Parts: sequence; C-alpha cells; structure tokens
Amino acid sequence: METNESIKRDEAFSTQWELNKDDARDECMTEVDNILMEVEHMVNDNDDAVDIINVIPLAKAITKATHLRFFDFSQMVYGKYNEYEETYSYDFTEDVSDALQDRLGFDIKIIIGGKWWMVTQT
Repeated sequence: METNESIKRDEAFSTQWELNKDDARDECMTEVDNILMEVEHMVNDNDDAVDIINVIPLAKAITKATHLRFFDFSQMVYGKYNEYEETYSYDFTEDVSDALQDRLGFDIKIIIGGKWWMVTQT
C-alpha cells in the first residue's frame, strides 16, 4: 500500500519527467541530426538510390539513429539535503522516424511490441 510520501514522490517524478521532456527531445534530435548529417549526402535526392559502397556506412548510421529512439536523459536534482542525478527515459520513436523520413527518405516500422524494427525506403 502506498503512503502519502511515496505518492508525492511519484507525482514529483512524473512532473519532472514532463518538464524535462522537451530538453530530452532536443538533445536526442541533435544527436540524431549529427548522425544523419554525416551520411545524408550518400542518398541520391532524385531517386533515393544509394551507391553500393555507401550501403554499410548508411546502414550503420540508421542503426545508430534508431537506437536513440529510447533515450535516457539525466538531470541533476538539488534537494534540501543532497544532490543527485536523476535519469528519465523517453520514447522518441515518432521523432526519430520523422527525421529518417525527412533527411534520408527512410521510414521505421515497429514490429511486435517495439522489440523488432524494420527500415524501409519510401
């Protein structure tokens, strides 16, 4: 059975989770953009074709970007008696999917509860 103190702690955590979501999204998307910026020139803008020599680096970049969809954001919490680092976990699957679609022309399809994913060219 939950006590009033544990309920207040849970509410404070969810409030901090919501407050940090925009900062976490910004940090996540900055990392995704940096990854995709290195390889977006490998995809032909006219027909979305990729030279065979660029397939492996492009696949690695897409894998790195898709792994960021479950993003952990750490924030220092300053309490009355102590300071500690709190980590908040977010799911930015839609944002990463949109970035892949916009920058490379690829789309993420989540299969079976998020355990498997497939990248398709659209």
